[in-house]
Amino acid sequence: NILNLLPSIISGAENPLSTISKSVGITGTFDTGANLDVDTSAEVLTSTTFTCTQGVIITADADNSGNVFIGNSDVTAGAANDTSGIPIGAGESLFFSCSGPQLIYVIGSAVNQKCYWLAV
Repeated sequence: NILNLLPSIISGAENPLSTISKSVGITGTFDTGANLDVDTSAEVLTSTTFTCTQGVIITADADNSGNVFIGNSDVTAGAANDTSGIPIGAGESLFFSCSGPQLIYVIGSAVNQKCYWLAV
């Protein structure tokens, strides 16, 4: 089964956010959720514990006024070379190959940002 087309972000151009599509086959279970209040301090994407076989897709809400930065527990919103997360703008998506959504942290460039996730 093909879930749908999953945008992934790659780097390399002057604008490091070039989007490509990737298909993922679902052979087991998946889980979904949202963080509807991403603010300007790092926070865990979700407290939901789920074991992934593929990874996690994160999509920023199309109406966000700023970016959502994705990283580990010390992620910053472009503030430091060592901790700046990967930015996703309004309506953009990112796929992380990881073992669970509870391992991912987010921070907004502005308060009240939203993002949605799907773990497979």
